[in-house]
Amino acid sequence: MSRKRKAPIRKVYPDPKFRSELISKFINCIMYDGKRSTAERILYDALEKIKETNKQDPIKTFNEAISNVKPNVECRSRRVGGATYQVPVEVKAKRAQALALRWIKDATRNRKNKTMAEKLYYELLDASQNKGAAIKKREDTHKMAESNKAFAHFRW
Repeated sequence: MSRKRKAPIRKVYPDPKFRSELISKFINCIMYDGKRSTAERILYDALEKIKETNKQDPIKTFNEAISNVKPNVECRSRRVGGATYQVPVEVKAKRAQALALRWIKDATRNRKNKTMAEKLYYELLDASQNKGAAIKKREDTHKMAESNKAFAHFRW
């Protein structure tokens, strides 16, 4: 735990095309080596493909995918009397959103499609339909919390 003051929360500016802060955060999450234009192109291509092939609103599909992946509970390590317990705690909204973005990004990178935009397209579709690797990660997190419910009284 840091003794210094809390780190200030940076303002994330909305993306230029859809005016969404969530999309801007996801672009920042995807980005490698400061290559923002490449990350933007990847995400915009995936959203454009959703619009063309599924005839759905891509922003709605993206938001639905994120909300489906957000975890409600997670396990945090807690040391009590020399033993370390996995204590289930509720996830705050900001952390849930950050975890969802990270899990979708990781699941996308582990897919076996050709381009990153194509991988992201399929992962967003799967997540919006409650299937795929990112959803599995959320389910595993919930199962872990459920199995460690006995240690919930160690919550701090």
